[in-house]
Amino acid sequence: MLSGLALKPAEEVWEQQRRFVADASHERKTPLTVILTNTGILLAHSGDTIAQQQKWVEYIRDEAQRMRALVEDLLFLAKSDAGKETSPVTAPVDVSELTWSALLPFEPVAFEQGVEMESEIADQLTVQGNADQLRRLVAILLDNAVKYAGNGGRVKLVLSRPERGGVCLTVHNTGPAIPPEHLPHLFERFYRADDSRARTSGGYGLGLAIAKRIVDGHGGSITVSSREDASTDFTVRLPHSQ
Repeated sequence: MLSGLALKPAEEVWEQQRRFVADASHERKTPLTVILTNTGILLAHSGDTIAQQQKWVEYIRDEAQRMRALVEDLLFLAKSDAGKETSPVTAPVDVSELTWSALLPFEPVAFEQGVEMESEIADQLTVQGNADQLRRLVAILLDNAVKYAGNGGRVKLVLSRPERGGVCLTVHNTGPAIPPEHLPHLFERFYRADDSRARTSGGYGLGLAIAKRIVDGHGGSITVSSREDASTDFTVRLPHSQ
């Protein structure tokens, strides 16, 4: 019995790794199938010009770009698992300016999807960390919020300094509430509270897992809450710059 208890953590890690490899292989299968199918169509019409077959070429490009994004995400997580990713603590980062720069590209995206965006960003908030990773963190949370706010929905980003110090980032979106049983699993790799909806939006279920790794690497915390009034909040707390 004691040996079984001692082996349980190793068994859990092994099962997580096995599931991760299986999920990653499954996610790669779909874009590869699309690329091979469209390549076959092009070869079957080898006498046509690129202009005549542009649709299939564009499909191949789009799937290749999605595949590249998936591989980059998997590489980030693999390096993180091995403890080999670049140390996130590098220099003081003006997180206020960084948040503004991450927010601006989403305004036209939100407009096209009929989503209203609001923001309250306090000035001159600084943390110790990696600017590229923190920018990616903000982008992941905004992308998630805009996707699930839905047409006519609303997204609000708030960056503030809590009384106890540090930095607090909250990204709020309207839309269907996330069932309570899904909340503990949202930061797991490849997990989707709504599988069909995530696939339609092009997600692989890695964004929030990466967000958590970034936050953990900066010594912070990330939480999620979802209420029956059809709204969801992701809250990130980062320690004050030393």
